[in-house]
Amino acid sequence: MMSLIHRTAALARPRRLMAAACAAAALSAHATPFELTHSGWFSTAEALNLQSDSSRTYFNAATPSILQARFDDTSPNLEPPSPPTPPPFAGFRAYAPTSITLYVSFAGRFTANGTDNQGLSVAIFDRSSFMPGRYGVGFIIDSEVDGAGIVGDFKGASPDFTAPELTVTTFADFAGVGHCSGACSSGFPPSCPHLVTPIVLRVAGNASWKLTLATFEADLPAERMNMAAIAAVPEPSTYGLMLAAHALAFMPDTRYADTCSRHRSIRSRSISASPASSLR
Repeated sequence: MMSLIHRTAALARPRRLMAAACAAAALSAHATPFELTHSGWFSTAEALNLQSDSSRTYFNAATPSILQARFDDTSPNLEPPSPPTPPPFAGFRAYAPTSITLYVSFAGRFTANGTDNQGLSVAIFDRSSFMPGRYGVGFIIDSEVDGAGIVGDFKGASPDFTAPELTVTTFADFAGVGHCSGACSSGFPPSCPHLVTPIVLRVAGNASWKLTLATFEADLPAERMNMAAIAAVPEPSTYGLMLAAHALAFMPDTRYADTCSRHRSIRSRSISASPASSLR
């Protein structure tokens, strides 16, 4: 699985240390249903529009978003080989989600599913995975070929956990984020041309939208833009803290590159209103 190894190799590059804080409930470690909440942003090189539109509608500013992905730790692991899982695969899981919701600032609520997006997975990397000492959370479509997705990297998790024994935790010390538009059209990551594979989203009434990601990795000037936690039940207070932080956040210092070399994450959304001022 060269794609995963190459994708995470870039974590060795120097990154500024950033603190990330997010509220999570003290819940039973024996619960098997989990919910990943991950806040982030979309860049002006990315687009959100109706699937029927003939052209893309790009975000006109860094646009905050929150991913809410529910899954069960007994759900299928979509990343082979499993079992057995030799290092570093033992520290990685790509869970089939039970639901994915994406909240996009100024646009609304969207949902994503594995029928529209074959291979959609909730990606969890523990600190023993491809870059020792780093955690990664997000979503990846078809992780075996390193497809479209977003994953955020963190240097801390409290409490610590291992992928085989997942528990409620809060991530801290944001270390960067990677977005990827799709799998390599030729060659192997990180230095390869990437396909652009839009992610299909649904809204109230089942209308179909598409989210087109760019391929880049970035550090942000403030940790407020990227927070993450895994909870056993929905955490409304967590969403409130993230939205408040987004209101204070400013344009990130994005460095575009032809690489999907970060742990990545993404979410699905459902929307009941068309995109407004955050899109052009």
